[in-house]
Amino acid sequence: MRKTVSALVILIALLLASCQTSIRIDYLYPSDVNMSQYRNLAVMPVVPYRGYIPSSSWIAGLDVMAGHVRVRSSYSSGISADVADYATDQLYSTLSDTGYFNLLDPTSTAWVVNSGYRVSERLRDMGYDAVMIARIDDMSVDERIYTRRNSERVWDEHRKEYRMEYWYDYYVRQKVSVRYSISIIDTRTDRIVATRTFIDSDSRSESFDPYWPSFDGIELMLRRMFRGFNEGIRRSFVPTARSYSVSLMDNKPKLESAENAYKMADDGRYKDARDLFLSIWNAEHHVPSGYNAALITAALGDFDSAISLSGEIMGYSADSAVKELYDDLVTLKRRNEEALSQFVASDEGTEEQEASGLSVYDYLLR
Repeated sequence: MRKTVSALVILIALLLASCQTSIRIDYLYPSDVNMSQYRNLAVMPVVPYRGYIPSSSWIAGLDVMAGHVRVRSSYSSGISADVADYATDQLYSTLSDTGYFNLLDPTSTAWVVNSGYRVSERLRDMGYDAVMIARIDDMSVDERIYTRRNSERVWDEHRKEYRMEYWYDYYVRQKVSVRYSISIIDTRTDRIVATRTFIDSDSRSESFDPYWPSFDGIELMLRRMFRGFNEGIRRSFVPTARSYSVSLMDNKPKLESAENAYKMADDGRYKDARDLFLSIWNAEHHVPSGYNAALITAALGDFDSAISLSGEIMGYSADSAVKELYDDLVTLKRRNEEALSQFVASDEGTEEQEASGLSVYDYLLR
């Protein structure tokens, strides 16, 4: 009986905790690279991997039994170019979908860059502040067949005894890895001002029927990788919208006059809830009401007032939750302001890199 009561108490506590109202604070997070002065951006087609990719019409076997099976490779010698074309489409659509840039498409950019004639000057005359050149610096693929011997004890009706049956299951093992870099060239200085690198690898095994072989190809794995890079590309070059959720502080010590403010917050009437929590704080110095007023104030977009109020509460209470809220709001405000600054042209946030004596375009496109 005691165990049943204890379990019931825990369940009720969990249900009550799950019913706490969570307040979401929306803010902007700055990109890793400040692209504020490069929002007019020309995008080159992705440079394919120039190294050797082993290719064969047939997949090699890892054991004797696998060596007897003839299964066609899932990729061809043109995989480097095909993957680069797909990466180009992903890169351009990812940048376009942000709405942050005024873009020159890869075909038009390549026409200017590949001419080799006053490239940066011509692009600048066309209104573009920078060129983005992405490269597949390294790519490896490996595809092999292997077998596993299986057995089963079965009843032999003719001999009236058990016997062992043996067979082989066939598998294809695929491994891929990619190193992908994206560089920004300032058309005013002809210098690389930023580079970001993305790395991924994956492996998988899949069983198949050796008489009717069918399985996903290597290129599908590589395509998934490049789709996986999209979020990192956005974080690297574009300010992104994020949210931070915090639960209202419990009404402890309980104050009856604050209950209505909690109900307002539950109903989504955030401004009314903030106003009531704030009036209670001013009248009673009720810490939960002050905390909640500061939290909702930030959610309504006023970071300065929220920080000021949480700082005021800290003067009356040593509650660690209040200090944590204050620190978090200061951080959110700083990040939001930095991200907002990335919408205004600025010369800050980039580091110029030399291009080893070659033309910067030859250096990145070779």
